[in-house]
Amino acid sequence: QKFFIKSKVKVNSRTLKKFNLKDGTYIRYEKKGIGPTLILLHTFRNRLEYSDLLIPQLEKSFTVFTIDLPGFGESPINNKTEYDQSFFTNTIVEFIHELDLDKVTIAGESIGGVLPLTVAYQLPKKIKKIYCFNPYDYDGKFAEGIRRGNFFANFILFNVGIPILGRLFASLENRFILKNVLKGGFVDYSKLSTDYLNLLISSTKKKGYVYHFRNVLANFKTWNDCKEIYDSLTQPISLIYGESDWSSKKEREDSQKRLKLDSYITLKNCGHFSFLEKLLEVSKIILENR
Repeated sequence: QKFFIKSKVKVNSRTLKKFNLKDGTYIRYEKKGIGPTLILLHTFRNRLEYSDLLIPQLEKSFTVFTIDLPGFGESPINNKTEYDQSFFTNTIVEFIHELDLDKVTIAGESIGGVLPLTVAYQLPKKIKKIYCFNPYDYDGKFAEGIRRGNFFANFILFNVGIPILGRLFASLENRFILKNVLKGGFVDYSKLSTDYLNLLISSTKKKGYVYHFRNVLANFKTWNDCKEIYDSLTQPISLIYGESDWSSKKEREDSQKRLKLDSYITLKNCGHFSFLEKLLEVSKIILENR
């Protein structure tokens, strides 16, 4: 079976496209701007709109593609799919192949900050430049990084990770719970807008949401294991962390060392969600190093 492109669809008054996947689902994507190809990838629990504030800064210099990672946003869920790192990686690899993209720059955050590396490993001749923002490659247990955000996040994610009962706990997610978990990834809470929070909470009503939510986090080991390929990458790589990201100094230095980098960039007064919290700094890094 092959991946293929479907017709345009209207979602929230924007024209988006669907890219069909082997498991019978699809991912939404949007294309804007002119110039070399840039793919922006969002974090866990987010959606393609995560990059909306960045696009105006970048679309005059790049043709910008934003996508829902499989199962996120308005993209549907297959309860028989294993949502591990390789499934996400293969989705983007096929996306690049089928759209015949070349000399691609990829910038992503969190799990979206690991995927540029795993995709580049599979497509070394097609990937031109990599930007890894707050890469989420260090969990030693279910949702360990997210649980570092604050006491509330630790309590919620601990219970979500409990076998059997965790499904029930995850199904109780509401606007209050989501807001307070996400706040653990910000220094400036005002950067989490009401409109965007409402958009995120709408995804919880989707069929299969609880399965997807827990399955992605349960596959944490697949994101850690991919660090074994870091030292084989040859593309130019920029590694960026929010000063208050969930990762420890030791974990940051480990990724830096494995990627054979002399240093990494630190964004002051920034947490895990830099695309929202420090959009001007993020866009400047991408534009100055393209």
